Amino acid sequence: MKISLAKRGILGLGAVVTAAALSIVPAATASAAIVPTVGSAHPVYLLSDLDGTQIPAGTVLGWNDSALFSPEPSDEDYNSVFTVPENTGQVRKFLSPRGQEANVNAWNAYGPLGLTPSGILLPNAMPSGNTSAGLGSPSGSSAVAQAGGDYSLGIAFFNGNQVLEVDFVYITVTANQRPELATWTFATPTAPATAPTVTTAALNAATVGTAFSQTLTADGTAPITWAVKSGTALPAGLALDGTTGVISGTPTTAGAYNVTLVATNTAGSAEKAFSGTVSAPAPTAPTKPAGSDANQVTITAPAKGDTTVTVPAGIANANKTLTAWAWSDPTNLGNVTTDANGNAIVDISSLPAGDHTVALTLPGDGTFAVQAWGTFSKVSAAGDTLTDTVDLTAAVTASDLWSLNAEATAVDFGNVARNASVSKKLGKVTVVDDRNVLKGWNLTAAVSDFTNAANDVIPSSALTVVPGFYAGYTPLAGITTGTGSQLATSTAVSTLTSGALFDADLTFQAPKDAQTGDYKSTLTITLASK
Repeated sequence: MKISLAKRGILGLGAVVTAAALSIVPAATASAAIVPTVGSAHPVYLLSDLDGTQIPAGTVLGWNDSALFSPEPSDEDYNSVFTVPENTGQVRKFLSPRGQEANVNAWNAYGPLGLTPSGILLPNAMPSGNTSAGLGSPSGSSAVAQAGGDYSLGIAFFNGNQVLEVDFVYITVTANQRPELATWTFATPTAPATAPTVTTAALNAATVGTAFSQTLTADGTAPITWAVKSGTALPAGLALDGTTGVISGTPTTAGAYNVTLVATNTAGSAEKAFSGTVSAPAPTAPTKPAGSDANQVTITAPAKGDTTVTVPAGIANANKTLTAWAWSDPTNLGNVTTDANGNAIVDISSLPAGDHTVALTLPGDGTFAVQAWGTFSKVSAAGDTLTDTVDLTAAVTASDLWSLNAEATAVDFGNVARNASVSKKLGKVTVVDDRNVLKGWNLTAAVSDFTNAANDVIPSSALTVVPGFYAGYTPLAGITTGTGSQLATSTAVSTLTSGALFDADLTFQAPKDAQTGDYKSTLTITLASK
């Protein structure tokens, strides 16, 4: 065919017991506490009575075949037991419609089991062993075998007329008018989903400017999704991943918050309210004192050329090591030591000429409480560092070009044998983005199905696209190639007027069942702004 592309066990352990009489008679007087259930209370497996190995779900069994109920997937030692619930007075096995396992009035058939407080040891699951007819329809195990259909087969624990627990499997019966020839298969029922309960006690402490991450937790059947309840909000800067339950981000605003988070699964939803306070970031320098702030002192103005000033911090600060700070921007001038009168000599040689504020704080004090502060003016001296300013301006221009050009107009793969492949180059594709406002872009390719004159079709998946840069082109930072139909992408950078150059390897794989003929397809290249 020719292809072209236009660019667009223990024997008897489970024996049936028939001698005991059923003392719980299905009747209209059954306890009102009996309600339909979905899902076995515990996992139930069927084991071979010959070697205790598990019988796989879906195995076809005869109506009179012996198999053992077990709470364990295998039991070569034949010692697995179903735990007897507290207050159990009797135990029975049963056949019932699905969803009616705990509704005795709906049972189709039932049979006796001996009650041993230490546990029910591997009861026999033979359907014909349910020797008593129930009130359900069809009534009796033989009638079930003749009718066929979907049922539950299991054991039930009673306290008086109240069903305490049912453990069962789903079975599908293939009917036969001779019950002994009926067959059945089984599957373990799916446990009902449990609605979620949020278990996260509180949200972790959050601080402005510090990265935050916390995974919410909840009990209940997976998968559980998460959401912020309408009308509430996480602190600014934080976001919730609804799939993973991860709250992450960097808080941007200090203050109290209140948010309600909702966990949801197929069984329902649960919500929980959380409150807290986003703390302001810890200070890294004292706040510049001014006006009537406490502990202001008078600093004698330095003479021209002086490199120090004396800060009279007072007798309360005598013989202390303090840290000196200077403003406009907070500048750490280092530690100083006061004398017996509380005077500290501060080196101002690094400060330019002009007005300054100096403050003293205790080293290691995270609050940066000011012990003494004052102002002074430094007179410019020969050799002092001097500053002046020059305003700089520049106008950035652009061509405002936005274009896409594919150099070749067709790619011909030639003759391709069935189950063979041929590769060709797409050819140079040029993207120019020199718009006045840069936003980035995506370059994608879409391929239509291949068809011939007889309307035979080869799916577009027969073509594999491997993007790359055009040979000899040096890509600019921010422009990258993709995979498959995503040929390339760009951040908000200019390609310059020369453009970004791309190519791709195109490989056509002829299917083994393809009809012969000349096939055509269209590869469409699209440039879309972000």
